[in-house]
Amino acid sequence: MFRMSGNIWKFSDQLDDADIAFARREFITYKMGAEYYGLTDKQMWTKAQASGAVYKIGSKMVRIKRSIFEEYLRNEFRRKDNDR
Repeated sequence: MFRMSGNIWKFSDQLDDADIAFARREFITYKMGAEYYGLTDKQMWTKAQASGAVYKIGSKMVRIKRSIFEEYLRNEFRRKDNDR
């Protein structure tokens, strides 16, 4: 059974199976991130690089640490919200 930790339980009534499955992942691919967050491939690549969440495994495999990336997105959203 998946136990929700942090603040995710506050939104449990708004989450579907895809959201829960995504939340279980510690690392994601660029493609997964672009699809989930609604970004283009280039936006996803740029934001992942800027966030410092990119991990290279071996010579070709690249993964993005979801927790770092989401923290970056939250901070970016707050910054834009404060600029208004």
